[in-house]
Amino acid sequence: MTELAKSSAFTTLRWDGGFSVAHFEDHLTRLKEHAARLSIGWPLDAREQALSSMLSEFSNTQESNQDDCVGLVNLRLDLDGRVSVSTRWKSVKSDSHLTIDRVNATAIPAPRWGAGITGCKHGDWQPYKDAATKADERGCEIALLIHDDAVVDCQWATPLLLDDDGTAWYPAPSEGALDSISLASIEGHLEREGIPLIPGRLTRNLLSRARALVAIGTGIGVALITELDGQSVGNNPDNFANLCLESFHQALESGWTDIREESQ
Repeated sequence: MTELAKSSAFTTLRWDGGFSVAHFEDHLTRLKEHAARLSIGWPLDAREQALSSMLSEFSNTQESNQDDCVGLVNLRLDLDGRVSVSTRWKSVKSDSHLTIDRVNATAIPAPRWGAGITGCKHGDWQPYKDAATKADERGCEIALLIHDDAVVDCQWATPLLLDDDGTAWYPAPSEGALDSISLASIEGHLEREGIPLIPGRLTRNLLSRARALVAIGTGIGVALITELDGQSVGNNPDNFANLCLESFHQALESGWTDIREESQ
């Protein structure tokens, strides 16, 4: 598992279906940081490779003709220093900034790797895909990944919990959580609304008193988790989730980068 994990690092960006991606510089920075943790050398022309590969890929990709799809770009760095790009369309219930998506979640043991690997987007991503499959088999849209009796991640998003004291908690990187660019993009907005974000352990006790629990990520946007393995979660179903959704779309609108302009 370790050898496969260290074979590549990747990051997934939101794509508008044309020539723009969201939070490009943040994703490139995280890709570099994760590559270093995986002992993958960072090529001097990494940025140029990324721009060139995206420009080529976007020029040969057709827009989706389906409603309620979001475009995603996988930016991957291999051991040989090559940056590759692939695109896909992800179906979502709604990508509207006005409509919150309500989902059910199930608890699944979190995959773990050695020190420095867990918490990276790396080459051994199949366990996360398997978690999504298990969630689907249980009739759920989200897998909450559990380690040492605490939620450390979702299979394709970051959990954010509104506590009964008005603070919002997310899994700490020290627990093996991924550093979320989507979460970072809304942090300032939430804090201006009087909701401080705190990294820590999302324990069973914290879940039991949660006012709301959302999942936030590049592909999923913001989803409100209403049930965990059949048990209701939260007593503030709309206010916090809608604030997160509004913050996410505001950050998205201001975060687009036109690859053609950057390539000039």
